[in-house]
Amino acid sequence: MRRNRGFLLLLSMCLTMIFIALNARSSTDLFDSIAEKRGPFEKHEKSRADDRWIARSQTHRYVTPSLAELNDIPYKYKHVLMLTRIPGTGAELMVLILQHLQGYNAFKHIRLPSSDYGFLSAVQQELLVEEIMSIIRQEAIPLTFDGDVKFLNFSTFGRQGPTFISIVRDPLDPRIWQWKGKEGMLYYGAIPHFCGQEPRCMERNNTWALERAKANVIRWYPVVGILDYMEESLNALAVEFPYFFNGAINIYNQFRSKENLSTLATLKLRIKDASLRKVLAQEVEFYQWLKSRLLNKTFNND
Repeated sequence: MRRNRGFLLLLSMCLTMIFIALNARSSTDLFDSIAEKRGPFEKHEKSRADDRWIARSQTHRYVTPSLAELNDIPYKYKHVLMLTRIPGTGAELMVLILQHLQGYNAFKHIRLPSSDYGFLSAVQQELLVEEIMSIIRQEAIPLTFDGDVKFLNFSTFGRQGPTFISIVRDPLDPRIWQWKGKEGMLYYGAIPHFCGQEPRCMERNNTWALERAKANVIRWYPVVGILDYMEESLNALAVEFPYFFNGAINIYNQFRSKENLSTLATLKLRIKDASLRKVLAQEVEFYQWLKSRLLNKTFNND
């Protein structure tokens, strides 16, 4: 009887161990099966996560700037200058100085073709802007341009424009009138060249044209030189644009004219002085404003 009990106890223990072993194997198989089923899903999820990370990286790198970000882009090139050439004001002397300095200071000066028309149509303006932008893209060095084109606002066409410079002279200087008289041309002054491409810019003593010219100078022309203050003008340009105008004074001293006004010319000016001042009232005001700006060194350094 005792032997039977021992046998039954041993059998029960064996069956229990077998049951436990079978359950453990079943659980392992079930876990492996679940893991096997989840494996591709987890790999897919990991792949999707990697794709999302790559997409975020690419988006961060290649995203198109917002309008707010575009507003931070400078509206004019600091290393591209455009000389607004005004007839009879010494602009050709400035061109000569730039041509001599381009090799010394490692930049390139480009002369724009002469223009026979006073104003450019919208299409002509856009074509000229694109032509200048094409030259800027092709050349890998700082550039200077000169042209007899009146001020042209590149930002109107969504382009970053050059920095403008120019030179003027006293509108009552008798040498202007002598030269214009020989050529049989009328002197329209400096205001139209700074005012821009609208017909109102040509109207004599037009307050709107004067204010428009001043606004353009403040925004686009860090330095406007004065022919009668050439040394001060070149010094100001050298401070503002040393990479272009370093050594300009030395070049100027080689070409500066020693001419003096004749007594006859001065007498003619005195005779015409009252009428000239009336006709050129705003030209005189504009000149005095530019002279004060230069001599007081109130430059717009944007």
